[in-house]
Amino acid sequence: MIRMTASILASVMFAALTCLNVPAQTVTPVPLTQDQVVYEFVGQFINTPTTSLQFGYISTLKGLDTIFSGEPENETTALFTFVTNANTNRVILNGPFKIVNRTGTTTIYLNTPPSDFSNPATFSQGTPIQVSTYSQQVVFNTTNNSFQTLHTNTITHTKAFSLDGAMYRLGRAGDSFRTHYSGYVNPDAPPQSGWFGGNAVGIKRQ
Repeated sequence: MIRMTASILASVMFAALTCLNVPAQTVTPVPLTQDQVVYEFVGQFINTPTTSLQFGYISTLKGLDTIFSGEPENETTALFTFVTNANTNRVILNGPFKIVNRTGTTTIYLNTPPSDFSNPATFSQGTPIQVSTYSQQVVFNTTNNSFQTLHTNTITHTKAFSLDGAMYRLGRAGDSFRTHYSGYVNPDAPPQSGWFGGNAVGIKRQ
């Protein structure tokens, strides 16, 4: 009886060790390549005097080919969406220019299409896969309602996700990217709103 028990115990231990040695699915990093365009954005925003809600989709994501679920390639089929929630820290007037500084948080989602620009909440209906802190400067031209922005995001959290049967991760905590937007403010829409497009490049990790 003792020998049989020992044999059974050894078999159980071997099976357990075998299970532990089963490799997990490989996660492929999607890097933020230094000085290379890594993301392209299409978005809209809703501003108040103290806050900014920016939302849209990623139209190009370097390292991934499948980023839309079908045609047309727009917000209704986008697999990667983003939402930025920011607070206005300072406004400086300089002739025809209004210079605005904001800080906040950007979240990129593996989205569940479709999204709809008339409903900002649809851009955050997926799974959060990257969260970053956000610092923005806006230069707004009051003579023609156009603006340019420059902002920096530093990743604080990432989550692996599955796409086309493989696992990926967008960057690493501590990675940064620099984003530029060009846009137009709709002067007839209260609260202030408008449209923008832009891209992001990777920053060398410190």
